[in-house]
Amino acid sequence: MQAVVLAGGRGTRLRGRIGDLPKSLANIGGKPLLEHQIVLAKQHGIEKILILVNHAAEQIVEFCNQRENWGIDVLCVDDGAPRGTAGAVLSVLDLLDDDFLTIYGDTMLDVDLTRFKCFHEKHKAAATIFTHPNDHPHDSDLIETSEDGIVTAFHPYPHDPGFFYPNKVSAALYYIRRQALFPWRSTVTPLDFGKDLFPEMLRAGAEIRSYSSPEYIKDAGTPARLDKVCADFASGRIARASLASPQKAVFLDRDGCINVDHGHIDRPERFELIEGAAAAIACFNRAEYRTIVVTNQPVVARGDCSIRDLRMIHNKMESELGRCGAFVDAIYFCPHHPDRGFVGEVEALKVRCKCRKPATGLIDEAVEAFNIDRSQSWIIGDSSTDIALAKRSGIRSILVETGAGGLDSKYHVMPDYTVSDLSEAAKLILTVHPTLIDTASDLIAHVKPGDVCFVGGLSRSGKSVLSSAIAEVLRGRGFDAQVVALDRWIRPVADREPTVIGRYDMNEIRKVLRRLVGVRSRETHDLPYYDKLSRASHPRSEKITISPETVLVVEGAVALSLCDVVLHGRAHTFFVDIDEELRRCRVTREYSRRGVDREAAASIYSSRQKDEAPIVLASRARAEHCIQLRAIELIEAVG
Repeated sequence: MQAVVLAGGRGTRLRGRIGDLPKSLANIGGKPLLEHQIVLAKQHGIEKILILVNHAAEQIVEFCNQRENWGIDVLCVDDGAPRGTAGAVLSVLDLLDDDFLTIYGDTMLDVDLTRFKCFHEKHKAAATIFTHPNDHPHDSDLIETSEDGIVTAFHPYPHDPGFFYPNKVSAALYYIRRQALFPWRSTVTPLDFGKDLFPEMLRAGAEIRSYSSPEYIKDAGTPARLDKVCADFASGRIARASLASPQKAVFLDRDGCINVDHGHIDRPERFELIEGAAAAIACFNRAEYRTIVVTNQPVVARGDCSIRDLRMIHNKMESELGRCGAFVDAIYFCPHHPDRGFVGEVEALKVRCKCRKPATGLIDEAVEAFNIDRSQSWIIGDSSTDIALAKRSGIRSILVETGAGGLDSKYHVMPDYTVSDLSEAAKLILTVHPTLIDTASDLIAHVKPGDVCFVGGLSRSGKSVLSSAIAEVLRGRGFDAQVVALDRWIRPVADREPTVIGRYDMNEIRKVLRRLVGVRSRETHDLPYYDKLSRASHPRSEKITISPETVLVVEGAVALSLCDVVLHGRAHTFFVDIDEELRRCRVTREYSRRGVDREAAASIYSSRQKDEAPIVLASRARAEHCIQLRAIELIEAVG
């Protein structure tokens, strides 16, 4: 395979920084830009490099000679009078391989070129353009594609303000088929790839593909851009972005998480971002999380909107995010729906598939495409479907209380964390969670396989948050850990007895805990689920698998009254404290969310202060550790 480097630019805007050097020799991290490009190409098996030179050509030739051409076939060719990027390549058409990579000489990149090449070879397109989203699509030249990545249109800036465009930008890196350029080989007027040649090829019927990737490729052609690239190189950001390295990701549900859920959204006019969602996504972008939308869109199968309509809805989403300096790296959607009988439905899409959440097809596809490390990733959504998806995918979950807020009752599953909205989810992941993990690490330094952690505290104090963090830390140490939430055993309303103890089926809890603690081999057990909206109990709703080495993390208001089910020395006890005014706000907000009016919610809080608080606070004396989660700015908690 061959690479062509367009290194003929004068670098006028960098003159004050690099003097008479050609911009391809600008220093980045102690090495000229050109060398970064050639070393990357060589790492991916490219052993023929054609460098098109012009300004200060002799300096580039001399530099290559000093490096002994890096032990590969490097040829410098003066491309003569300025002809534009495409014109320069056309001038050396006879020197090109059947397929070749084109690199602009002023771009710093760290891209998995092997993946890029395989994509190009698989689809046999006339050209494959490396594309990515950016945080300013409104003033960028944009590319439109079909669902399978075939380029259908180029949209140069400025854009029609009444039209929504996809956030897909050319990164000035291409694989090109030499034969596809033959019709233009005699062109004498200057041609640019993006503005001239590719649009002409498209009009002539050539197939051009988009290869979308979040990897690092940036123009270093101005002092400010060069400074940014140098800083990114020094911080390791450039290397971390390569798909050759595992990536961390945030998977986002769409309706009710990113946008207001107005029911089945079938046209762009009904799409409305939730306040703060764009800013949250921008935070994920800056923190180097691959931000990927995974959404069920049965409106397509029902015939409420077409794939093109859905694309326009997503274009609006990307446009509005872009105006706020945010972007998503990819959008995966399921258009299917298993149930028939809708007027106008699309029969071909009325199937049971592997991509409709909570099936893991969309996640699996994204994990493969972006080389995602599940252990470093998150799934955020507003429904039990999203939480079930996270459990099946082996990824941490955050439930947001916008949209359905987890009250849909489709699946009887419990999230790892719960927050009010996407803004709070970003705060949890980027700010709170690292501190929380450090706190949990210190607390459980002496926990051994087979031990049991009991986490108690008042309702809405943060018990489940601390418990999830403890389980995370234990798993990170190679332990098996399972969180057992005592709220699973809340009694139906009619069966409850006075005080907080009477709200739980304590006999059943003790029976189950003794069974779990006493296992002698790897076993699977069924756990019930309490639906807090219907206030009904559902037996045998979720399975957990444990072994004698499993660490159980038992959390709940009455957890510290259950330590006697474990032999002395195996129990570790924690109590979560919280500022009472903050807790009052959380309790009343939770009941308001369930449809209880403000006055009734306040009354519930007052009654709990009488029949719950004294008993739970008394259990504090049994705790080895008392933790004030407010001290680490915990933003929301359940439990």
